[in-house]
Amino acid sequence: MTESGTGLDSGRMERVLASLAPDDAAAVRAWLGKGGRQIDDAALVADHEPVDLGRRPSSDDPQAIRRVGVIGGGTAGYLTALALQAKRPWLQVELVESRDIPIIGVGEATVPYLLWFLHQLVGIDMAEFYERVRPAWKLGIKFDWGADPDGFTAPFGWGQHSIGMLGALREHGGIDPFNLTSLLMQNDVTPVLNVGKEPVSLLKHLPFAYHLDNSGFVGYLRELAERRGIQHVDATVTDVVLDSRGWVDRLRTVDGRDLSYDLYVDCTGFRSKLLGEGLGVPYESYAGSLFTDSAITAERDHRGHLKPYTTATTMNSGWCWTIPVPDCDHMGYVYSSASMSDDEAAAELTRRYPGVTGLKQLRFKSGRRSEVWRNNVIAVGNSYGFVEPLESSALHMMTVTVQTLLSTLPESWARPNAQAMVNTYLARKWDSLRWFLAIHYRFNTRLDTPFWKEARELTDVSGWQPLLDLFADGAPLARREESVKQLILDAAPTPFGIGGVDTLLLGQQVPARLLPATEPPEHWDARRRAAETLTRHALPQHDALQVVSSHPEMLSELLQDDDSWAGPRAMPPGDMSVGIN
Repeated sequence: MTESGTGLDSGRMERVLASLAPDDAAAVRAWLGKGGRQIDDAALVADHEPVDLGRRPSSDDPQAIRRVGVIGGGTAGYLTALALQAKRPWLQVELVESRDIPIIGVGEATVPYLLWFLHQLVGIDMAEFYERVRPAWKLGIKFDWGADPDGFTAPFGWGQHSIGMLGALREHGGIDPFNLTSLLMQNDVTPVLNVGKEPVSLLKHLPFAYHLDNSGFVGYLRELAERRGIQHVDATVTDVVLDSRGWVDRLRTVDGRDLSYDLYVDCTGFRSKLLGEGLGVPYESYAGSLFTDSAITAERDHRGHLKPYTTATTMNSGWCWTIPVPDCDHMGYVYSSASMSDDEAAAELTRRYPGVTGLKQLRFKSGRRSEVWRNNVIAVGNSYGFVEPLESSALHMMTVTVQTLLSTLPESWARPNAQAMVNTYLARKWDSLRWFLAIHYRFNTRLDTPFWKEARELTDVSGWQPLLDLFADGAPLARREESVKQLILDAAPTPFGIGGVDTLLLGQQVPARLLPATEPPEHWDARRRAAETLTRHALPQHDALQVVSSHPEMLSELLQDDDSWAGPRAMPPGDMSVGIN
């Protein structure tokens, strides 16, 4: 018997200690033991040297970074300010925002990484968050997409084959069901089970994300920032003044003030006031892969049917999201203005979903700046990049950028910094997201409208063509040899992990040679029937949220237990497959 992962016999070091002189044995025990207890042999290969990664500036350094100006509010600004204050408390953080700029009140769908960011990194109390923001749970995305008229589910946990994707394809004719979460989604229920006097939560084992009302979310973040002492400057920036080196020297406001900081974080949205306008960092468009540029948002009464997933529905010139929050469904028709007028889009939305109200029209563009960090300016959110709303990536890419900033921020401009590395890393992240979204369009055969015919013919997926060739040669990719999976991650990094690629391609029935099954069909069917037994005891979301409100320990174990996907040892890698693969 060996210690897991160490190859060491359990208790081997204790036998060594018994043979040593008392002083030598005590020295070894002091090194490897914990509080005088029996030595864990794994301590031989553990890290014992403490390291301080705080990067505090020297008090006499004239180039030290002490004052940070977060320029712009919204989710990008407030999440940045709160994270800096939580993890770099010696910084003086000011958030510059005009109170006259309204918050866009739309539904916001997220990915599991956001839970770790909010509650572990920023330290937001989960119980208060549920009380004030009233999030709903998202287990994944239900796609009304592809050749199957029933569509397919893309559950968080798509790297988990607890039932089996090969068996689902063989026995069910599609990828549903291949794990427990996909079954829960198909039945509109959650990982909270009614099994007698005391309900049982599986939330810490099955990754999930939040559905949020954006206006309530930002309002709560604003209040939290005030409570935590983050200074707010009510101002509108009109001019970015550069010094002789091309660094930002100061900002001028509409009322004649000058604002100066050691570091500027550009959270000004699509205006990109500092990075784009001030420093002239070029913009690189993704229009060759992503054709949509407009959205009409709306709300619809869900009559208490709070689905535990986002729905993505194919429409004539794009697609429609449905994001359930406790009060209503938030909806949005994402379309191409080159294929359809705004009036035509509104008419299709109201015809497809009678009863929608509060229609609002938005414009956006998909792409990124060539750099996220130049000189003393770092951009977070839309001021650096944006892709259309498929796959709920906006908040995620904000938080990944903020975490990258926290881990690489130098204590002084006199020191070498990671600017070039950060620019390369985040550009690669955004580009991989571009190719991932592109395969949604290239292979969606649901409709034969002019838009979709053009999308299937012209969508650029060249950045992932080698990955698509590998998929065609043997799928699912997540079940390939470890060396092949490592090859994929190195050569074609994917924002949702390899399981995400499998789910989107197999869900859309993209042709591929399937890996051979090595078990009898009845084995797969037995797992499916067992999972269906659990599903029959699972509660709908409305009831499950009430149960969690009465049993706060269900949320605390999610954050505190070491075996939780969102627990203290989760160590998210900064991608959307956190806690999943």
